[in-house]
Amino acid sequence: MLTLAKLVVKFLIHRRTRTFLTTLGICIGVALVFSLVSLNKGMMNAIEEQISAMGADVVTITPKLVPGGIVGKTFTKDEVDAVERLSVVDEATGLAMSSFPTVIKGETYYLPSVGIDTSKAERVFEEIRSFHIEKGRYFQKGERGKAVISYDIKDKYKVDVGNQIEIAGRKFRVIGVLAEIGSAQDDRNIYINQDDFWEMNGGEGQYQLVIAKMKVMNVEPVKRVLKRMRGAEDFDVLTPENMREKTSQILSIINVIFVAVASVSIIVGAIGVANTMYVAVLERVREIGIMKAIGARDRQILYMFLLEAGLLGLFGGFVGILLGYGIASFFSHFAKLAGLKSLRPMVTPELFLISGALSFGVGMVAGFFPARWASRLQPVEALRYE
Repeated sequence: MLTLAKLVVKFLIHRRTRTFLTTLGICIGVALVFSLVSLNKGMMNAIEEQISAMGADVVTITPKLVPGGIVGKTFTKDEVDAVERLSVVDEATGLAMSSFPTVIKGETYYLPSVGIDTSKAERVFEEIRSFHIEKGRYFQKGERGKAVISYDIKDKYKVDVGNQIEIAGRKFRVIGVLAEIGSAQDDRNIYINQDDFWEMNGGEGQYQLVIAKMKVMNVEPVKRVLKRMRGAEDFDVLTPENMREKTSQILSIINVIFVAVASVSIIVGAIGVANTMYVAVLERVREIGIMKAIGARDRQILYMFLLEAGLLGLFGGFVGILLGYGIASFFSHFAKLAGLKSLRPMVTPELFLISGALSFGVGMVAGFFPARWASRLQPVEALRYE
């Protein structure tokens, strides 16, 4: 078997251009599978980190979208207070959210601001949102004209504690900077007193989002009280578990689609391997005849060509793994530039082994019929072949 393996490797090296071109299809297919699966796993891991950071006992309540993709009816302060009074709820708070023209060091940017109840600020950040102050402090009760900024605001716009910024024509002094969360949405907000927010935005007492820390993870009382007050169930109550289920289902579907698309390339590559193996058998008919004449058995010829086909696939798979890792790393870097810092390709030993085994197996399957044909050649006919 070792001798056969040496012959196979020698043949592949001798015809290296053909070897490279033959494995290109498998290489692209494996690269796509490897990169897409690793990115998909990375996305699932990033989402899991974000959900875990929220806490297992925190629910998020959002208005349902109305036709046209427009956010539905906002929540009132009375509704938030009613949720907080429920026996299953430990604490609830509303967040007023919008984007305003923001002047930083003479330059104007359009940045998201979040109005919060400053009497609950520290508990909201630390206990409910799992945010932590990196520098400075939280709001004091009723404090106005002050701002706590997220990490990206400090990092991108070079703002620090003590600096003054202007939001919608009103001046705010930065009193705190939040530690990096890893989420583009959470890392670029400016937090201000909700009364300041409503004076700039209007809609006093209106919240775009409600978050609640639960004593018992039972959302039915929350749904009942809001439905009664609003007259319809025009909202979604998202728990960590159903957020995990929804994202997992979506990513699983995306993964299946990606793998199906990549499989087309692998099939094309397999056809290329089969074609190359048929050509290889035709080129070596006389060699096969000589090998059989000096005692080589049918199964040895079969194994030799199967090994050759498998190595063709394995070579394509190896290059595909390297290319796939490069593609995944590139998209991860691009995602970081877009603000998705927690998205990293997740590469496991199992993924390497599965990719390698897949490429080797595809090569052997593609080379089976040419190998069987070669093993069944009669020595006399093979020696006469021109």
